[in-house]
Amino acid sequence: MAFTLSFLKRFCRSFRTSDAAPKYLYYPPTWSPGGLMESPAHVEQALHWDLPDDPVIIGQARDLVRDTLTAWNLHDLIDDITLVISELVTNALIHGAPPIRLCLDLTPEAVTGHVYDQGAGRPRCLTVRHDSDHGRGLSIVAALTDEWRYELAPCGVGKTIWFSRSLEPASPPPHST
Repeated sequence: MAFTLSFLKRFCRSFRTSDAAPKYLYYPPTWSPGGLMESPAHVEQALHWDLPDDPVIIGQARDLVRDTLTAWNLHDLIDDITLVISELVTNALIHGAPPIRLCLDLTPEAVTGHVYDQGAGRPRCLTVRHDSDHGRGLSIVAALTDEWRYELAPCGVGKTIWFSRSLEPASPPPHST
């Protein structure tokens, strides 16, 4: 998947201006008194997993997402959301700190995913060369979701990176005659 420099610049600019995010698909998580992320009350189905600080969880997270989306009968979204979760869990392992928590929520409009870790760093867009081995994860997330952002945990320790993907198929481009 090739991304142009102009796409990456727009991507970075939109990432820095989180107020511009449309809020019709994403419903922010609530936080329990113990500082754990919880799903909003109107979510139809929600699953939460606490993941160990071990690289093997990347494959396990992919399996959890595949199984969950299959159970929710969302077969068309399995590949994209599995890749998005894989990128976010990998980032949490490499750049974050345990504990790592993965959540998937289903609303009538969208699937929303959250990956929480207690790392102090904030996600940032990298400018990568075409032959770089890393640095494309957030670009992949942006390309495969309708929206995504990050939020710092209210307790001051950690962050959540979330995404939302509509259940409606994208509209085809207008047909020119």
